[in-house]
Amino acid sequence: MISILIPTKDEPLIQDLVNKINNVLKEKHEIIIIDKSSVTPKVRNAKIIKQKSDGLGNAILEGLKDSKGDIIITMDGDGSHRPEDLHKLIEKTNEFDIVIGSKYIKGGKTEDKAYRILISKIYCSFASLVLGLNIKDNMSGFAAIRRDVYNKISLRPKGFKINTEILYKAKKFGFKCTEVPIIFPKRKKGKSKGNIKQGLRTIKFILELRLGR
Repeated sequence: MISILIPTKDEPLIQDLVNKINNVLKEKHEIIIIDKSSVTPKVRNAKIIKQKSDGLGNAILEGLKDSKGDIIITMDGDGSHRPEDLHKLIEKTNEFDIVIGSKYIKGGKTEDKAYRILISKIYCSFASLVLGLNIKDNMSGFAAIRRDVYNKISLRPKGFKINTEILYKAKKFGFKCTEVPIIFPKRKKGKSKGNIKQGLRTIKFILELRLGR
């Protein structure tokens, strides 16, 4: 079974995303929305959990407790991760434990603004250098990860880059990782959560992860 975890906070198009996922995936699956909105949305054909903790990483852990799948997929709720790319990730879980949806490998593409692409690539390069990661888009929120990985490693998310933490901590257990190309479209609606403060938090997060804090 496949569990799809989607953290949300005031995402106006979440129902559209759920509809597309259900149309694309014919495999047995469940969609769990972990919501931090001021007003909890009403969404059909998905389970909604009101997030009790703070941060995207903690939202994933809350959703994980309610999930039943052997494969855990995380994706954004703003439409920037396309349901059409889900099968690419799922197919690779037959060979790999961690599969990252990547904008930065051959076949991948992002329609984000140029300055945001540059900043994202700088952060990813910094993480690769400091953490020794072989994944180009190591801060991607779009991933398919076998439950065995979550069961084996201890996660202490300090923000929104939980997949980066998973990639780093999974290395010592010998889990196999890869990335597959995805299309990262422009945000259709809603407001981006990225800002300078988030950027500084990202740098701090990477350094603390390397230092084991």
